[in-house]
Amino acid sequence: MNITKGDVQELRRRLKKTECTFGRLCGCYVNSGKQIVTKFTEQFSELEEDEYYKYLEIAKKTFSGTLGANLLELEFDRSDSGIEHQKYLLTLKDSKLANEELLDRLYEQVIEEYSYPGNYLIVVYHDVYDVPSKATSGEDQDESTELYAYCVCAVCPVELAKPALGYKEDENRIGARERDWVVGLPDLGFVYPAFANRGSDVNAVMYYVKTGRPSHPEFIENVLGCVAQRTAAEDKLAFKNVVHDASVRMRSRRTRRSSRCRRPSAPWWPSGRRTRACRRSS
Repeated sequence: MNITKGDVQELRRRLKKTECTFGRLCGCYVNSGKQIVTKFTEQFSELEEDEYYKYLEIAKKTFSGTLGANLLELEFDRSDSGIEHQKYLLTLKDSKLANEELLDRLYEQVIEEYSYPGNYLIVVYHDVYDVPSKATSGEDQDESTELYAYCVCAVCPVELAKPALGYKEDENRIGARERDWVVGLPDLGFVYPAFANRGSDVNAVMYYVKTGRPSHPEFIENVLGCVAQRTAAEDKLAFKNVVHDASVRMRSRRTRRSSRCRRPSAPWWPSGRRTRACRRSS
């Protein structure tokens, strides 16, 4: 693994009003029938304040978690398909999200492979980070080591707000509030190229999965062209299933062995005689 905890924290720390340098923001809203309802493109710095902070919160979430648990460092499959996906992601990044055709391809791939029964929002950000060099003391210096250009993509469920009461000012009474569709925090997301050892790694993708959710291997393989990995929770569940299956097989063998060792009720089997198999198992 090349991505370190420090790499993740360095990018995450920049996602605040005073340091964020996101350029273009693009996305599309998809309904439960896998149809695109609307698409949008914005300059991030020109968003209204409330929207700015909400979109910033979504991006920040894709950098949260633990490496190897719900933050996975993915490698591209060395097949022709994997190489083609890598070239596409590089082209998307280099376009700075200004190419609508490239964005549509990403939306279509996500819609095809992301298994979710409800509505959701696909959000894509482009950023360029002027990576400062580090002094031997660990402090940032004025000169930079490289310009790290990257894209962040997040897939967020959109759910109907819960029923609630509120004050209806025009009617001067308490009544049921109108229920809106609310964008939640990401279910999954990715950063490409990965930021590893304080620099760009075009051969890796940092992949985020919400804690407790499946890793969506079909998304990893068919949208990103990477080799699928399991989260720590999925590894734990797989190990638990292996232990359970082994225990079931062992109990089954014991039951069969025990049934062979029971004395039949037939009078011709004298008391105390046992089969050869039973003596071996004793």
